[in-house]
Amino acid sequence: MKKQATLVTLALCSAVCFGQSNVVYYGANSNALNVTFADVTLTAAAKSNIVADLRICLSEWGKEAELRLWDDEDTAGYLYIASTSPHYLRDIEFPEDIVETPNGIALLITKELSDTYTKAFAFAAANAKAFAAANAFVAFVSSTNFANIPPQKLPDYLLCKDETPAQIIARAKDNIAELGHQTYYPPSVLGFRRIPLGPGIFSNSNLWMRIPCSSPVGNWKNWSGYPAIWHKGKWKFCFWDEE
Repeated sequence: MKKQATLVTLALCSAVCFGQSNVVYYGANSNALNVTFADVTLTAAAKSNIVADLRICLSEWGKEAELRLWDDEDTAGYLYIASTSPHYLRDIEFPEDIVETPNGIALLITKELSDTYTKAFAFAAANAKAFAAANAFVAFVSSTNFANIPPQKLPDYLLCKDETPAQIIARAKDNIAELGHQTYYPPSVLGFRRIPLGPGIFSNSNLWMRIPCSSPVGNWKNWSGYPAIWHKGKWKFCFWDEE
């Protein structure tokens, strides 16, 4: 009976949580789910920023999510999504544990994850120009305008280790078709990192972004992350194999 009672609690919570700030939405019907934080020292602003980023992640990818609840475990259940988060870097796991709180069940944000977010927000502030340009880049490559750019403009949006700009232009039709096969979505703040990979002597300073994207596979979507690099003041899709 406990599981049934918990489901009723969720239904009631969904009806009233839309006016609350620490709420995310999941599933095809945008069900509301409270968010709770293990770190009680987090400021209201920090919590709000984290929740805003979680909403970005769940806005499309989260439509496949469902709540799975159980009895007599350390948690009340978990938020199930079949695929790995396309928004986060691969070594960061999207939160899934559901716990009981005085206000009903909620998605738990561990201190480890909130610390990771805190560092990421500081990193974003230190790289404000690149972060501001990221959403504009994703919005453009998601639009029909990208498919119609002239071939000579493609090197402004694509960088390949083994192709010169002239080669990219020569293969522009195929390259644009390949890039246009995916649907792109706004990135998470946890989708950025500096790594020692890319062009230039100072390649360890290259800023990379993981662009969440999906491609159709029958009636399903295949989710992944496309790599982009901040190069000479612009974001570009980038394919740069490691040595």
